[in-house]
Order: sequence, then structure tokens, then C-alpha cells
Amino acid sequence: MVSVLLKALLVVGGLLYFADMFGGYFLPSTEWASKSHTFGLVAGLISAILVLLHFRINVDKIQGGEAKKAVIVLCYPVMGYFLGRAAAVIVVPMMLALIAGHENELTFIVEETNGIATKRCRPSLVLQGLPWPFDRVCGLPNDFRQGVAPGRRVIVIGHGTSFGIFADSLRHVD
Repeated sequence: MVSVLLKALLVVGGLLYFADMFGGYFLPSTEWASKSHTFGLVAGLISAILVLLHFRINVDKIQGGEAKKAVIVLCYPVMGYFLGRAAAVIVVPMMLALIAGHENELTFIVEETNGIATKRCRPSLVLQGLPWPFDRVCGLPNDFRQGVAPGRRVIVIGHGTSFGIFADSLRHVD
């Protein structure tokens, strides 16, 4: 039972990150992100406990020494927490955007104009009040990023609902 739930969690979580890898920048609305915080926390904790139970039951099947087993049993629940939390907080608005979405606009507040560069995301604009890693829009031209400052508002245009949006373009709010 535990392994079935973990596999389902991995599939859902994998879909979230898979969409991000191919440029489908999904941004949940700040309203949804704040209202679903407790739900995400509980889902993350349940996921961490399921992962811990799974490895605790199957610790004898883990190849390697005691140190490796200890690292796995201690670190994987942390990953389970983040995966479960992201799945719970992002899946609902993402599915709504895919199924019932239309051309839409959502307003966000800029938190940072030079977010931490990653292999797939440089340069980035980090938006306030959203869960990591769904808090940024990547590949924006320097002139756009220089035109905004932390605390300023931007409008994200794309396919979605009032709960979240797949970002196509951004514009400044005057």
C-alpha cells in the first residue's frame, strides 16, 4: 500500500517538474498559494512519513553499508516532503489551467530581478508569495528585468485560470 502511494506521488511530482523542464512555466496565483499553505504542509508531512515508513520497512533491501542506509532513511523523507507539498499545492491549479483554462492575466509582485541562475533558468524574475520552484519566470530580456524592481507589479499573460497560469508573456504595470 505504501509503495503504491509513493509511486503515485512520484508520477504526480514528476509531471510537475517535467512541465517546467520544457518551458511550461506554471505559476499558481498568490491567492491560491497562500490559501493552500496548510494543505501543502500536511500533504508534505504525510509524504515524508510514507517515504520514511517505506524505507524503514525495506531497510534490509537497500544495497550498501550502514552509513548509506542511514543517509537514505534520513534524506529521502525530506525529498518526499518537498515532492508531496509541491504536488498538493500545484496539481489542483495546474489541472484547472489545463482543463478549463483560457487566455488570462494574473498580477504578481516582483521579489527579485536577478534570481539564482540554474542550468535551465537564466536570467530569472522571482515573484513574491509563490512556492519554490514555481516562483520564477525565466529567459526574460535584460531590458525587461531592468525595467522592474522588487516590490513592483507585473502582469503575466498566458493560458490558465484565476488559480494559476502557464506564462506566455509578461508586461509591466504602470
